[in-house]
Amino acid sequence: MKRRESKPMVTLYFILLLLLPFGYAQAQTQEEEEELEQQELEERELSASIDQDHNRLFKIHPLQIGEVYVSYEKVRAKRISNEIGLSYVYSSGLNGDMWLPESKKTVGAAVRMSQRYYTSKKKQAPFGFFHGPMFGYKFLAFEKNVFGREELPQDDPNYKFVGRLYQNSLELNYQLGGQFMLSRHLTLEVAGGLGGRVKYARAVGGEEEMRNTITGHILTSDDNSVITALPTPHLKISVGFAY
Repeated sequence: MKRRESKPMVTLYFILLLLLPFGYAQAQTQEEEEELEQQELEERELSASIDQDHNRLFKIHPLQIGEVYVSYEKVRAKRISNEIGLSYVYSSGLNGDMWLPESKKTVGAAVRMSQRYYTSKKKQAPFGFFHGPMFGYKFLAFEKNVFGREELPQDDPNYKFVGRLYQNSLELNYQLGGQFMLSRHLTLEVAGGLGGRVKYARAVGGEEEMRNTITGHILTSDDNSVITALPTPHLKISVGFAY
């Protein structure tokens, strides 16, 4: 008799074990639905706090010397935005005989990324005063014979072959500024910043020339490359279109 009574109990336990995963899956589904509802609520609140007619900006930077520089800014939160900028670089400075850098022709590109924190309580981002970090990378290929060595004949005792000069640089700044509306969609930005830049320059056999021409404090060098560092104060003015 005991064996007959145990069979229904075993069957019941077996059924419960089979139903456990379904109960767990249902609880997971309810949690996921609640999370989705919470995310949708947060997105609606964020959307209500952002000016949807002016939360994106396309900007040009006319005072960037030696570059054609454009950027795009997008509001990500109530007081936070991100900006990415791209440049075509056609000239850059090298140390010359004078105390000012001498401009040389280049073919290059630069990318800059920043995050901005807007502080104005009366204006919505991306307008009013802001501050935040900015990171940049630049690659340059200078014109051939930028050092002037190959102008000498090969039998000249001062002749020395030096390869083409290439330069990579990394930059980190902290900027302060303001962005304001000039009309319904036209904007003006004025900002300044301070930070540092590290340069890695390479030219085959050009250590001596690079030590004399690459701007910045020399950290290390060898026969074909030089690494320098320098402070980078900057002033930026841009005109944009907000939409």
